[in-house]
Amino acid sequence: MDQKKILVFGIGNPGRGDDGLGPRFVERLRGRASSDAECHDAAPANACDLELRYQLNVEDAYAIKDHDLVVFADATTAGEEPATMDEVFPSDTIAFSTHRMSPAAVLALCHELFGRAPRAFTLAIRGYDWDVGESLSERAESNLTVAMERFHDLMESLRL
Repeated sequence: MDQKKILVFGIGNPGRGDDGLGPRFVERLRGRASSDAECHDAAPANACDLELRYQLNVEDAYAIKDHDLVVFADATTAGEEPATMDEVFPSDTIAFSTHRMSPAAVLALCHELFGRAPRAFTLAIRGYDWDVGESLSERAESNLTVAMERFHDLMESLRL
């Protein structure tokens, strides 16, 4: 079986409390990774590329073009779930602003420029405190653990 190329983006500002959940997620993956950048212990043959972003940009279409799977991990203020994993598809229109670009827009731009877009998922991790500071709230820290489980479950379900 071919090795799948996986990219995980940790999106957010670590200096704004729970907004740093995405970057903290990537840091946890790095902490669990071995020297050959294993993504998770369920599939040691598969390596993940790990990237940190304050926000997604046009250049990220280029970053994802050679990957088979992309996960966009980011904090959210919505919902009651500690963490949700949802598949995301290229948007019907490529729309973005200079302030923010959505994962769907990154996928659409990748498809437009390179003729393909990888399979992708958003990992929305519930946050609560957005004040200045590098600490996560206690509940967000707990939700981060659930997010790791959701990621592991995704890798298992896709057999990666």
